[in-house]
Amino acid sequence: MDEIILKSHSETRQLIFIFHGYGSNKDDLVPVGEAFADASQNSEVHLPNGIEKCGEGIGYQWFPLVGENIKQWERAFEEKADKIKSYIDAVIAEKNFTYKDVILAGFSQGAMLSLSLGLRLGVKGVIAFSGLLLSPALSISKTNTKVLLAHGIQDDVIPISAMHLTENALKNSGIEVRTAVSANLAHGIDDYILSRAVDFLKSL
Repeated sequence: MDEIILKSHSETRQLIFIFHGYGSNKDDLVPVGEAFADASQNSEVHLPNGIEKCGEGIGYQWFPLVGENIKQWERAFEEKADKIKSYIDAVIAEKNFTYKDVILAGFSQGAMLSLSLGLRLGVKGVIAFSGLLLSPALSISKTNTKVLLAHGIQDDVIPISAMHLTENALKNSGIEVRTAVSANLAHGIDDYILSRAVDFLKSL
């Protein structure tokens, strides 16, 4: 996997994977990775490129985004989920860790896969910036995974209503979930959202 790795400042005790959005690349979320590495000195941070080029030829994707029908997104995600899991598993095996030593984070499409795959695997924590939960019937299970949903009220790509629907689904399944909402933020990550994510990371 083509990735950037930010080594831990002390003995590595956990792994943080940060997945970029659709049409982006591993460099886009380096500032987030650096903030997480500084906040959690014993974490090794991995920022991979998506597993394939976007259909439009700009940047990378984790799975195709066809149309605006969430069922299509779910089918596309399920077709690629095992390949993404295999990448995570390989890094974990190299470190002799378990999913309990792993935190998944992501933006937009990367948040979708972090939530859906992270809950399925039972990782330590998930930080989802401007995302939503795919395949809830498959993803939500008995898990101690803690979740932060971070979103901008002005988001016109994935509306804030998607965050509320995801929050309700998680809470109804007994999953511990927190939210961070930025009033003037569109589809992105601002200083407030990032600071809340850092606080959440420190609490894990």
